Amino acid sequence: MKKMISVKATNREIMDICKEISKMDIDCSIESKAAYTEELNGVSTLRIKIYGYDKNKIMEDHKNIMNLINRIHKKYNPNSKGLFEYYLSDIKYPINKNLILDALKSLKINFIYKEDENLIKCSLPFDKFNNILKELYDINTELSFVNVGSKPVRNIIVLVAYFTKKDIDDIIDECIEKEFFRIENDKIVLNKDINLIKKHFLNE
Repeated sequence: MKKMISVKATNREIMDICKEISKMDIDCSIESKAAYTEELNGVSTLRIKIYGYDKNKIMEDHKNIMNLINRIHKKYNPNSKGLFEYYLSDIKYPINKNLILDALKSLKINFIYKEDENLIKCSLPFDKFNNILKELYDINTELSFVNVGSKPVRNIIVLVAYFTKKDIDDIIDECIEKEFFRIENDKIVLNKDINLIKKHFLNE
């Protein structure tokens, strides 16, 4: 038995779909005229043939692939309200959820966070959203060499560094001087409300 899916998609979407299907336990073949080049926005037809002897398994595989296609389509194409959909489990850069949400709030980006789905809907297209995440990730990686006591402290340092472009050591020194942070057991810990830190650095 077999079941076929035929869908028009951009080359970028097709590349993502093929990559994700390769990770799934599905017996299928894929045909596409998509050019695997830098021309990611060209539209092609993707045909997926699902094989099997169990009708229920084929139907389940069909449902899973259709859900995958829909999920990837919404990542690159906005809905009627101009919002793209990003599942945090899919993002390339492992960043704390609260840091991402704080960055979007501070940037005054229109977004909705659906906690039950771990999903962010926002007005930023994929490349711009991804660029922000990369910058936050790079700063967060740099902070790995500093003995920070908790995620909230780490997040506010990364956030301030992202917006002010100040060196993280200078931010930490200023926060200690202003008594926003203190040193406790050789760790940098919070000494005052985080909102005071945001007001000091981000509303200057």
